[in-house]
Amino acid sequence: MTDELAGAAASTVAPAMPILPARMVLSTEQHLRAIADPMRSRILVVLQHETATAKQLAVRLGAVPGTIAHHMQVLEAAGLVQIVARRLVHGIQAKYYARSARIFVFAIPPDVVGVASVEEDFLAKGQQELAEALVASQEDPTLSAGFPHVRLTASRARYYADRLDALVEELLNEPLDPGGDVYGFVYALFRAPPDLQPAPSRSEDDA
Repeated sequence: MTDELAGAAASTVAPAMPILPARMVLSTEQHLRAIADPMRSRILVVLQHETATAKQLAVRLGAVPGTIAHHMQVLEAAGLVQIVARRLVHGIQAKYYARSARIFVFAIPPDVVGVASVEEDFLAKGQQELAEALVASQEDPTLSAGFPHVRLTASRARYYADRLDALVEELLNEPLDPGGDVYGFVYALFRAPPDLQPAPSRSEDDA
């Protein structure tokens, strides 16, 4: 990665987004603690697509600069973000950050995750982002959502799970478009809870 220190009259143009490694495996409690915080998760979304300083992130996300600086220290210590450039701005050295990888692959042991699963965290954050997006814009021709229930064999359920995984893989490998918008995609295929499962065979006396 480039680590440059420009002169006092540094360009106001942010450093170009570097080519990031495709994936990084998250497997430790430090990784989990760093990414679990909602604000740090939002920071990582921004830094997946562009470089930014802590001050720029604070303005972008409507947060206190000192708070964002703390979040950046936590993320950097966990190896989730990296400094890709340094510039002098009005005599102060500004650090530009980017993510450490395009995609984070979660392989965190259950004993580290605890009661709340990574999947629950994904869905909760996805729901929050969707709610904010709907408030910000009433028209989104790409918006597609649903919550169907179907009765399948385990093998057919696995078939659709594999298809979903393949679709997500294709989406993640889509080249970054500098002029494009950022889109979110949250999904889950799961066996419904017991009270929604078919009832066992009953006699007429049970009717």
